Amino acid sequence: MRVRSARRPAGTATAQVTKPSPMRGEIVAAAAEIIVRKGYAACTMRAVAALVDMKAGSLYYHFKSKDEIVEEILNQGIETLHARVAEAIRSLPADAPFVGRLSAAVGLHVASLVGKDQQHMHVYEHLPPVIKRRSRKMRESYTRLWLDLFAGGVASGEVDAGIDLHLLVPYFLGGLNRVPEWMRASGASSDQVAALAVTTLLDGIGAGR
Repeated sequence: MRVRSARRPAGTATAQVTKPSPMRGEIVAAAAEIIVRKGYAACTMRAVAALVDMKAGSLYYHFKSKDEIVEEILNQGIETLHARVAEAIRSLPADAPFVGRLSAAVGLHVASLVGKDQQHMHVYEHLPPVIKRRSRKMRESYTRLWLDLFAGGVASGEVDAGIDLHLLVPYFLGGLNRVPEWMRASGASSDQVAALAVTTLLDGIGAGR
């Protein structure tokens, strides 16, 4: 990808994190804890009910199924990620270059996925592929945030206008979303991984570049 020195802010989207009701929040947190610690299969309605000290039958008053709980976890994770990344971009100076905006977005995305402060962020890596494809609308909203970011780079002349962003953005985000699967074993920090992602995207890996 060719990056030029011109500067112009990329458009940024904003997101408000939806706060669940207290009881629903406890149920979602319990399910996330079970999935992260014991795996998706161990997250049964009975196990979740036991963790929140509730009769199994009462759990169905709040959620119709385990899959509905998992979808809520995914939605909350994406909403939180959207809000964090949007704020990171928005907090930069108006004349910040594209590489600075991209670095901020990638850094927050990776740090959120591997950080310990938001357990529901870690659920994604433990889910079967068919479950990962849920929450389509929320994922599309988050993808639009990144499309706007890259489109801003194109508009300012810092990103090659010939690149199909509708191919690039899902490809790039897909790679970032797999980071938790290997990063911990590698011993790398989230900052190192984020810097590598940005550098290889913008500069490539060819010798002499």
